[in-house]
Amino acid sequence: MRKHIDQFCVAIYLRLSKDDGDISVSTGKSESNSISSQRMILQNFCSTLTGVTNVVEYCDDGYTGTNFNRPGFQQMMQDVNAGKIQCIVVKDLSRFGRDYIEVGRYLQKILPSLQVRFVAVNDNFDSGNEQCQNDFLSLVVRNMMNDAYCRDISIKVRSNLEAKRRSGEYVGNHLPYGYIRSKTDRHQLVLDPKAAKVVQSIFQMKVDGMSAEQIALHLNQNGVPSPLEYKRANGSKQQTSFQRKAQAQWSAVAIYRILKNPVYIGTLIQGKRTTPNYKVKKTIVKSENEWVCIQNAHEAIISPALFDLVQNLLLEDTRSPSGESAVHLFSGKIYCADCEHPMIRRVYNYEQKTYVYFICGNNKQHSKVCSSHRITEAAVIEVVFEVIRSQIALIMEISEIVDAIDGLTWENQELEKIAGAIAYQEGQASHYQRLKIDAYEDYRSGLLSQTDFQTITADFDKRIAECKRLIEGFTSDRNKITSGTSEQLSWFQQWKQYQNITQLDRRTVVNFVDRILIHDDKSVEVKLLYTNQLAEIQRFIAENGAKIVQKEAG
Repeated sequence: MRKHIDQFCVAIYLRLSKDDGDISVSTGKSESNSISSQRMILQNFCSTLTGVTNVVEYCDDGYTGTNFNRPGFQQMMQDVNAGKIQCIVVKDLSRFGRDYIEVGRYLQKILPSLQVRFVAVNDNFDSGNEQCQNDFLSLVVRNMMNDAYCRDISIKVRSNLEAKRRSGEYVGNHLPYGYIRSKTDRHQLVLDPKAAKVVQSIFQMKVDGMSAEQIALHLNQNGVPSPLEYKRANGSKQQTSFQRKAQAQWSAVAIYRILKNPVYIGTLIQGKRTTPNYKVKKTIVKSENEWVCIQNAHEAIISPALFDLVQNLLLEDTRSPSGESAVHLFSGKIYCADCEHPMIRRVYNYEQKTYVYFICGNNKQHSKVCSSHRITEAAVIEVVFEVIRSQIALIMEISEIVDAIDGLTWENQELEKIAGAIAYQEGQASHYQRLKIDAYEDYRSGLLSQTDFQTITADFDKRIAECKRLIEGFTSDRNKITSGTSEQLSWFQQWKQYQNITQLDRRTVVNFVDRILIHDDKSVEVKLLYTNQLAEIQRFIAENGAKIVQKEAG
């Protein structure tokens, strides 16, 4: 290799990817040992050269070689284009880059056109050496080997991450608010007691009728640190481009993210996003059936029943009245029995008295379509309160009978039935999915026309969607049975807190009422939650009570 470079300014370029780092905490070194090793090799090489006017160092520590979006490299190329650099020296070709197409473009087109020499010390390559130019095939082979190495590493990393996800290990960079990493296993989430209490309070405030905006305002006014500020206070260096103030505050968006995140019931969903390959860094969202969902991956902060309840509340219209801190008692629950439009709550002040009533929302806009169905709020409260009290009394009475029969036998029996129903629907969904694949094969082979193929697959899609809807319903029923709405209790025990209620509140309404229908004759129809469970319990009592009577008679 020729070592004489006449009056050249030489650039030595150092690079190391994140996974190759060797940073010593004990010595406080801020650079990897490999970077130091590269620097030593290149400085020793440059010391053997004659006529070198200046040596400039460019470094990218912690950057991949699969692309050239590196600050050190970009700065070096700016100086090259400005005519400040006449020679580039690297330890080997892989330090310059691992994309064989781009590396070849730089070495064969860009640098020669700029009359810049390129030297790879350990590869014994010098573009100023005529023999190296004639043996360019070996350079191409080295570039392809470097590229293949990246592809192989990428495949191994992806496979390893996928295996971790499917085993229930957390592989994300940023921890969900309310959790920290286990001290013994960094891939296991454990509760952060202080933040977990905030999460619980957020769910309860939502059940009590507060909107996301009101919850965020309440937390900010009470000095509760936002997730970002809380993490920073605990040593995190996480940054965000959405922050507009010096100190990040709670927002409605942050509240919605918490309320909708199943991580708080112990369910870990990962692998939502990916990149096409190791060269393309643009993130794409994967289809939902490709996500990795592991239930009971870690300790839950809230119960599944409370989570399901909040998801239903998020689907309802629960806007707060002007000037109020929470939604009204029946918000999102009260409808016209005839046209099924939501009833609108109106407040009327007359002679220092306040009158509150409901009218059909459809009547307000189209009076000829539906009548007003006008009814006072007090009348609705009276009916709903009595219905709920009767429901509670029935549940407590049934609870005593079930306990006398066989404790939690009904729960176990019902859970087995639900598990069977879920398994059946999952099997049906898989069956229809296979039929879709078969239809596609028939279409490819010409046995089906495009029109017939589209019709058939659309029908299968509807059936798969229906299976998923039923599975969601069965899962919700299972959650209602296995966990209470505020703590882990049996299905019956969770309702004991309501035994002695003296008035209605928002929490009681959302826990018992599915929908309130107002008829034109001012009669009130209350559709309750858990009617399916109660019917099954009564059937269970009838069957098992008869068995006990027969046993005692025998």
